[in-house]
Amino acid sequence: MHPRSFSLLALAALCAPRAPAIGQDLREDYDVLTYRLDLRIDPEQRELSGDVAVEVRFERHGASVIELDLARGCRVHAVALQVGELTPDRSLAGRPLRFEHVGDTLRCVLEQPSRRGQVATVVVSYSAKPSAVDRFTGFFWDHSEDGRPWISTSCQAIGAQAFWPCKSSFFHPEDKCERLFVNLTVPRGLTAISNGRLHRRSRPDEGRETFHWRHDYPLETYSVTFNVGPFVEVATLIELPELEDPVPFVYWVLPESEERAKVQFAEVPRILAAFSAAFGPYPFPLSKVGIVETSFFGMEHSTAIAYGSNYPAWRAEQGLEDRNRQFNLSFDYILVHELAHEWWGNAVSAVDWRDFWLHEGFATYAESVYVEHMHGRAAADDFFEVIGTRVGRHARLCAPAGSSSSEAYSRDLYYKGAWVLNTLRHYLDDDETWWRTLREFQGRYRYANASTEDFRAVLEATTGRDWERFFEEWVYGSGAPRLTGEVWAEGDSVRLRIDNESTCDSPFHVPIDLTWTVRGEASSRRFELDPGCNELAVDCDGPAEDLRVVNLQRLLGRHRVLVR
Repeated sequence: MHPRSFSLLALAALCAPRAPAIGQDLREDYDVLTYRLDLRIDPEQRELSGDVAVEVRFERHGASVIELDLARGCRVHAVALQVGELTPDRSLAGRPLRFEHVGDTLRCVLEQPSRRGQVATVVVSYSAKPSAVDRFTGFFWDHSEDGRPWISTSCQAIGAQAFWPCKSSFFHPEDKCERLFVNLTVPRGLTAISNGRLHRRSRPDEGRETFHWRHDYPLETYSVTFNVGPFVEVATLIELPELEDPVPFVYWVLPESEERAKVQFAEVPRILAAFSAAFGPYPFPLSKVGIVETSFFGMEHSTAIAYGSNYPAWRAEQGLEDRNRQFNLSFDYILVHELAHEWWGNAVSAVDWRDFWLHEGFATYAESVYVEHMHGRAAADDFFEVIGTRVGRHARLCAPAGSSSSEAYSRDLYYKGAWVLNTLRHYLDDDETWWRTLREFQGRYRYANASTEDFRAVLEATTGRDWERFFEEWVYGSGAPRLTGEVWAEGDSVRLRIDNESTCDSPFHVPIDLTWTVRGEASSRRFELDPGCNELAVDCDGPAEDLRVVNLQRLLGRHRVLVR
């Protein structure tokens, strides 16, 4: 997701369902193995209909229902227990089950209680008329310039249950399915795009065509996407670091955007190369690198990211104004940010929404990684100076445990999250270990779920240091430090007097680095500032000259430390 949507989340939250009371969550009785979505999209009627199969493995004995999430506006026609293996194409049929659809919950009543480890598949036949919630969220029924249907989806702020029956990651981000099959049937002449790789196309009748997609990787339900339109498809193969075989790179845009996309998306291999070097190889090579033009700003749908920006590179070539310049600081924000989510959010996902910053903070930090890759560390420092103005005085990263996606979301996840990582890199002061830590964290939890404490454990293992205090102050605390004071040379010593205050309630221990020379020989020293007033001195072998405070701009907060 992107912070531009933050101001409209209140509206989305009003439309979002509520989780059951603690101790009553029947969705914890099972883990999802596979989703198969056989859906017909009717642009004329603005209707979605078909069958959704959910393959589960029970985690306990005695479960009597399979409880799914499905918005109250959807109409359930039948529920069946699938007999035999769930495959991408085999007919979905089975024995009818009793069901009840109350509010946003669908309970499929089993014929007999479950056994731990048992695998079962329910098939839900339903229909819905989903719509857009706001400019960034919902089911978008739009049109291309020539009037043909153009459809796209975005549901992180409201949950995938708004569109289809599932164990929604809106409530349960920890339960990623292991694989996804999507078979989308649309009117002939339109293209339907989803996650994964297109395996075949079929024609169920003269007027329609079905696109069969398969994604053999775990993913969150909000990352599942449907896109329909009169798209121009551009496909190629790209070589990416640490992968033996080339990866398909495919983008789909409206005909009127073909030339713009050709210019803009030439940047994609460079973005992927930067992220591969920093975080490890591209996570989904058996699927694709995919981009789909949408009528909303953007979203990190895995292997089919939504792109609704205005092609700033093309606009620059044409001498046109960039309407999104507040986001496109020195790159195409949506392109870079959403591709970063393939590593952070799609490959490594939060185990609980309190850890949402592992998606948005890491993806925003990845923006700085791309800037540094292209233009150097000083340019990355400039990037952080700009986004530092977006960190609030009371900014906090971690929501209460058990929060839903919309409850945990805030713009602080992006800007403070990225800044905390930049500060941590400065604290560590060892880039080789820093990049090894990020790659180790990505590799260890790739295709799985992780917590903030999992990240801390990896950091402690790679550095051999205890980082509890840092996490308590910078990650779990609120606000940011604010340093004011001065440093000076006096006789044969270097001295400092600095007040270390906080913009909120949390105290911070802050490192400050000084350099100087004595008779032409360079010296340096890192001081750790406690909360409150600090007066410190270090003896030198002679009068100190050329005294400087270095890299203070790499610490979260607004600081004013003078040299006299």
